[in-house]
Amino acid sequence: MISLFSINVLKKQSLLIHGTSPRFYVVNGERKPFFFSEKGGGRLFLKHEKIFLNSLKIDRKNFFRVVQVHSNYVCVLKDPDILVSEVGKFEADAIITHIPNCPIAVLTADCVPITIYDPIKHVTGLVHAGRMGTQKNILTKTIEAFSREYGSSPKDLIMGMGPAIRGCCYEVNESSALPFIKKYSLCSKFIKKTEKNKFFLDLPMINRLEGCKAGVLTENIYADGPCTVCENHRWYSYRKEGKTGRLITLAMLQSRE
Repeated sequence: MISLFSINVLKKQSLLIHGTSPRFYVVNGERKPFFFSEKGGGRLFLKHEKIFLNSLKIDRKNFFRVVQVHSNYVCVLKDPDILVSEVGKFEADAIITHIPNCPIAVLTADCVPITIYDPIKHVTGLVHAGRMGTQKNILTKTIEAFSREYGSSPKDLIMGMGPAIRGCCYEVNESSALPFIKKYSLCSKFIKKTEKNKFFLDLPMINRLEGCKAGVLTENIYADGPCTVCENHRWYSYRKEGKTGRLITLAMLQSRE
């Protein structure tokens, strides 16, 4: 049994399958680690990939994912015949597609996994938004790609953020916080200065604000996912643990026909 994280505003979309893998899954009453790594390809990764896809009732052996490099590059998946291995060579931190039955995925362990769906154009996308990607406006770049490649209107987009490190736990130094302070000012409730001249950043809420600035309606953005540090027993956290596993966030369109 796998208890996936899913987003209510997206669960209402009958032609979209989505979800984030937990830290553990249960087989015959025994709890086992649900482990993914950025390198992928190993026997354990492939085994858990199959279990994860089966849990979502997806009849595929693999999902499509890119090489995540904390950039603002967006991979647009338009060729229905492209191989998983080919997509796996692209360096990007977002992937969007209109192709049905084509599962796309991002890996995270504190960074914000963002699922986007356009129910009008029937297009979906995933974003890996860490501090560097957020600073480089990866979400805005992805929204622009929806519009440029598929004619999507930002006001039609529905967006949800999965498990990520929250403002209660994500402490950074001044140089890391400075780009966000310049952009949003210290008045922002998503940037809080500590007595030790450090700063707490709330990346999910910063990305929510970024989405709104890009034209997505406030009521269409879910940004209340759990904190990977506070709930480390349920989710992997690089900040909390150092070397650790990764969560998989997946999205797949079902055919309209």
